[in-house]
Amino acid sequence: MLAVIIPTLNAETCLSPLLAQTGEQRVVISDGGSTDGTLKLALAYNAVIASGNPSRGAQLARGTELAAAVNSVTAYLFLHADCRLLPGWQAVVDTALQQENTAWFFKYRPETTGLSGLWLRFIVGLRSWAWRLPYGDQGLLIPRAMYEALGGYDRDKPLFEDVDIVDRIKAQFGRDALKPLPLGLKTDVSCHLDEGIWTRGWRNYKLLRAYRRGTSIDELLRRYG
Repeated sequence: MLAVIIPTLNAETCLSPLLAQTGEQRVVISDGGSTDGTLKLALAYNAVIASGNPSRGAQLARGTELAAAVNSVTAYLFLHADCRLLPGWQAVVDTALQQENTAWFFKYRPETTGLSGLWLRFIVGLRSWAWRLPYGDQGLLIPRAMYEALGGYDRDKPLFEDVDIVDRIKAQFGRDALKPLPLGLKTDVSCHLDEGIWTRGWRNYKLLRAYRRGTSIDELLRRYG
């Protein structure tokens, strides 16, 4: 059984389409203290709720622990609340999970058109191919046994928890143990458009560089804003 784990914080306006796409999968909403209708919406779609402090790493770890309480769960699919799955995703996931000790990510498909969308697809595609470094908005599909061997998401990382687990996948299982799925995942990029594609991209690059150089999480969060 596949468990879909979605971290949320006041995600009422974007969550419903994704929940409708998950079908009969077991869905865990790991909430960080929403004050809107997120939890009510999740219950309407029969999702299971894990509640706690707002921290992406802690939320993902907490949601996985709740999903793991069901012994028949054999794999996890981690998704952001504002993403959109494309038709046929379940068959693609089922095929991918036939390979042991392999984690997967979706192709980046920003929900925008024109040059900005093409540029984002190119840059993210280059990063994913050259450095095998997908971010959380590309999803992460991983067998349960592999996830547990890694030790799961780091609860102490409210930022760059996605980079951390990808680094550990490559270090423990090798670069080829992380592969792109032959399907896209639509991603909301309104924050990029509001801030400016170049401005947002450069800021994210500087944050990643600072993280790689050992800058403290508190300082990174301050810069992240």
